[in-house]
Amino acid sequence: MIDVLLIVNIIALVGLAVLTLLAKSFLPSYVSEKAKNLASKEDIASITEQIEGIKNSHAIEIEKIKAELDIKSALRQSFQAKSLDSLTAIDELLVEINLYSWKQLAEFSPNEHYVWRNVDTLEEGRNFHYYRVAIDKVKMVHGLYLTSNAKNALSELAESIGLLSSMELALSNDPDQAILNSVERGYSSAINEINKCRHNLMAELGVKS
Repeated sequence: MIDVLLIVNIIALVGLAVLTLLAKSFLPSYVSEKAKNLASKEDIASITEQIEGIKNSHAIEIEKIKAELDIKSALRQSFQAKSLDSLTAIDELLVEINLYSWKQLAEFSPNEHYVWRNVDTLEEGRNFHYYRVAIDKVKMVHGLYLTSNAKNALSELAESIGLLSSMELALSNDPDQAILNSVERGYSSAINEINKCRHNLMAELGVKS
């Protein structure tokens, strides 16, 4: 009986020693591997978080750029619409001056068709002096939406009309034959200058005349 207990004790001691050896050799490597795995997971989580942060940052920047482009596009479209409105208003004035010039030309030139004398859409009392001021006014009112070249075209027309207003003033004061001889050429010149101005204005806005 004593021998059996002794053997059991010896076996227990041997088993304990084996377990101790296994623990010393296996547990440190196991714990170390676990620590590595844990560290790897933490690293992956950190990298993933950084990547997502970059993606979100880029997405915000892209949306910001899109919003800015949308605003610029809307402003550009609004400006173009205003420019076209300005062109329409200015062109209405130029058409009126053109009709006036043709009507006056018909009065002094036997070569022009009598129909021009019957143009009745013009306001009474208007002349080149009035239209000289009207051109300056329309340029000032719509100047914000006109290019420098467009403004120059209007200024050149205003200067030409201003010179012709002197001719009309002379006509109203018992003109001599030299003045009368220059009338037809004067009104023809006005028509040409108006057409030139309209062409330049439309070219500046990309509109074919």
